[in-house]
Amino acid sequence: MSTPFPHQYKAYLVWQQDRLATISAAEQPRLVGGPPPQFDGSNTHWSPEELLLSSIQLCLMTTFFSLTTHQKLVIHSYKSEIEGTLDKTANGLRFTRISLRVDLESEDAGKAREVLQTAKKYCIISNSLNVPVELV
Repeated sequence: MSTPFPHQYKAYLVWQQDRLATISAAEQPRLVGGPPPQFDGSNTHWSPEELLLSSIQLCLMTTFFSLTTHQKLVIHSYKSEIEGTLDKTANGLRFTRISLRVDLESEDAGKAREVLQTAKKYCIISNSLNVPVELV
């Protein structure tokens, strides 16, 4: 790790209209976000639910590739799909299940799957959630 801990991160939100906002961080492209269709929103912008699920996928992938680099494991392809179930609980609305499927190709498929399990163990985003992230 090149930067000592603790690490600090910042993101910004600017309300646009209705229930839409622009979210940004540093020099990254801005995203438009708002409620999903399930909460009377639209599927033409990012929802908080989709951003959370995407964060899990991106964290797992970046952790995985960090580990494969250290182990000199060659990966030919990597893609993932994630699904989350949002439901009513005694503590309010929560994700009660998150299922993540990763399809990858490597010269050593067994070792790649082993490294993927290690990456899951070290994924900062899923480790920060109250709901376990299942790797399927």
